[in-house]
Amino acid sequence: MSHTQAEEAVMSLIPLFHTYTKPDDTIDKPGLLTMLQERFPHFLSACNQRGTDYLSHVFEDKDKNGDQKIQFSEFLSLLGDIATDYHNQSHGAAPCSGGTRQQPARGLQGRQ
Repeated sequence: MSHTQAEEAVMSLIPLFHTYTKPDDTIDKPGLLTMLQERFPHFLSACNQRGTDYLSHVFEDKDKNGDQKIQFSEFLSLLGDIATDYHNQSHGAAPCSGGTRQQPARGLQGRQ
């Protein structure tokens, strides 16, 4: 029996994580930054264009237990944030905006 597309998508996250892990099955800060630069260049570019230096704080934000390592659950939280940003874009939000939708141009508000 083959896996569903959704199962395959979730399972593909495991080798992505393992590409950047150390022997203790965690990602250190340089590994996380490399992963983001290699695998999410368009996302980072959009953040930079908005004046948001995403890389400057992402490791500290995601290292919830403060052990200076990103574990698989923390990695999934990071990917969830990125996926949420792409989802928000599908509803009109600007890239890397935290979900804030772009406002219509002046003069167009109120027109139907």
